[in-house]
Amino acid sequence: MGNEEQLSGRRMVVSGASSGIGAAICRAVVAQGASVVMFARREALLRDMERELGPRAVGVSVDVTHLDALSTAVQRAAEHLGGIDTVVAAAGQRMTGSIATGTPERWRELVDLNLLAPLVLVRRALAHFPPSGRRDVVLVGSSIALTPFTGTAIYSASKRGLQGAFDVLRLELAPMGINVGHVMPGFFATETAGGSGTVFDGEMPPLDIPLFAEGGAPADPAVLGETVAYMLGLPDGVCINEIVVRPTRQLNP
Repeated sequence: MGNEEQLSGRRMVVSGASSGIGAAICRAVVAQGASVVMFARREALLRDMERELGPRAVGVSVDVTHLDALSTAVQRAAEHLGGIDTVVAAAGQRMTGSIATGTPERWRELVDLNLLAPLVLVRRALAHFPPSGRRDVVLVGSSIALTPFTGTAIYSASKRGLQGAFDVLRLELAPMGINVGHVMPGFFATETAGGSGTVFDGEMPPLDIPLFAEGGAPADPAVLGETVAYMLGLPDGVCINEIVVRPTRQLNP
């Protein structure tokens, strides 16, 4: 979806970079010439990504919900890269269960990760953006923000909140010439889709809504990585603001 030099010279920070969508984005942008600092909690997986991607990819182990640590990590990234021109907030988690039987303390943790942390990451990174040239902010949300789905109230609320923040952030940054994109994936083959990355909190209400048409399945997240790389490689002054990417046979959400 681009050539090897499409993103040459770009300086990026990607959160949630050790697996799934975040890792796919890192692979795609490095393949097209970008340098990236990868944020994630799991240091061993970050070291694996460094070995895979080479010297233009450096991992920083950080829990993005720890705001002081996140600020320090952004500062380290800016010093390593000599500035930042792109930030991709891909860290997130899914939660399944009913409001009637769920745990409010766990809800707060999810909202901190899915909504507050991406915005704090953007807030800290913007201070290191150059005054001109191609600059991008990309928020990775979910198609759950568009379609009500049983047992996902807190997760949906966090992703709809991110959508609302995107709408305003685009207006705030447009006068500065900074591009803002919101990517809303459906089901892709990540830890979350497989269940190991999902928080189960409270009872799951009965579910009779089909996820896929016959023969459907979660798609390879590499497609999302290439999609984001394409967005970032557009000419200065043009931006894909919102994009929904689903497997063809996905029906809901």
